[in-house]
Parts: sequence; C-alpha cells; structure tokens
Amino acid sequence: MNSAVWKGGSDCWVWLGDKEGSFRVSSVKRSLVNNIDYSNNYVMRWSKWVPTKCNIHGWRAEMNRIPTKDVLEKRNIPVLNKSCVLCDSSIESTDHIYTGCTVAAVVWEHISRWCKVPPIFGFSVRDLLELHKVNYIGANKKEVFHGIIIIACWTIWKARNEKVFEGKDVKIEEIIADIKSFGYFWFKHRSKGKSIDWSNWCKFSFM
Repeated sequence: MNSAVWKGGSDCWVWLGDKEGSFRVSSVKRSLVNNIDYSNNYVMRWSKWVPTKCNIHGWRAEMNRIPTKDVLEKRNIPVLNKSCVLCDSSIESTDHIYTGCTVAAVVWEHISRWCKVPPIFGFSVRDLLELHKVNYIGANKKEVFHGIIIIACWTIWKARNEKVFEGKDVKIEEIIADIKSFGYFWFKHRSKGKSIDWSNWCKFSFM
C-alpha cells in the first residue's frame, strides 16, 4: 500500500479481459479460447441441402460418438454379441460399419458407379467425408456428391438400427434405393436443384 497514490474520485470495477475495461461476453469467450490449440481438430463441412439429422449423424460418426457395440462395451454396457449386425464378420465399430463392412463396400461400389467416380475406398469416416474435395469431381457436382456420402452413412446406420431393434433383414438393394430416393427428394426440395427430374438424378446429370 505504500506505493499506492490516491488520485481522488470514486471506486469502479474494471474488467481486465478487455482493453477498454468494459465487461463483454465476447471478451470472456476470447479469454477462454485464446490458450486452446484447435489446429489439429477436424471441422466437418455440413451439407446445406441435407437434413440436420443426417449432418449430425455424420458429425458424430467422425468423432466416434455413435453407440456401436465396441463403444457400448467401453462404457460398461453388456453386449452379448459384438459382431457387426450387417455382415457378422467382425467386431462392430464405427470405422468397420462404414469402411470395413462388406455391406458398406457394396453400397460404396454402387455409389461410385452412379456418381461416375473411381472406386470409393476409405479407412475412416473422415476419409469418406473428405471425398468430395478430390479433383476428379466437377465443381458443380462436389456439393451434391458430398451430400450423398452423408446420406449414405445415415442410411447404413438406419439399416443397422432396423436390424437391431426391429429384426428387419438387411437388404443392400433397399439401402441403395433409400439413398437415391431420399437424396432426390431432399435435393429437389431443399436446394436450388428444383428443376432436376428423377431420370437425370439417376444419371447423376446436373448440366
């Protein structure tokens, strides 16, 4: 206190997180995040014409935040049969369902032929979500292809859940049909592609 000099006036509060001394929510946010390194965090690009539920599923799948059997077991939830319900050939995990499962492999093969791209291969969900960035896909088709990948992931998971909770048989042709029909309906009514017809959609023609 010996070094303090009284300058007169009344006491007041000063917020040290802002150069003007005023308290603002934005300055609190900056002080909280400035020391956090986000450089290695993946940021998923959402598709504008795809419903939120599909985008959220893709986002959660990339982070391994969907309730696959291996994840449930790690959370001490009893799992009697850990095999993938789609192919029954390996332990069910996020990466297996979308990149290692034989059912998914057939789905990706069909999509690659339908969208006129080289065979689709990936080792993780992130690989699939980044496919639209490759150079061999035309600029006018990148957004559409990206949405189709997200819809395909959601539809595969939907088929998996129907098998688990309803006992419904997994039919690859139905999964593919759902991807095409859901995709057409959502693209036609949720994007600028309202003039596209079913025939051009099935040909993946947007010129």
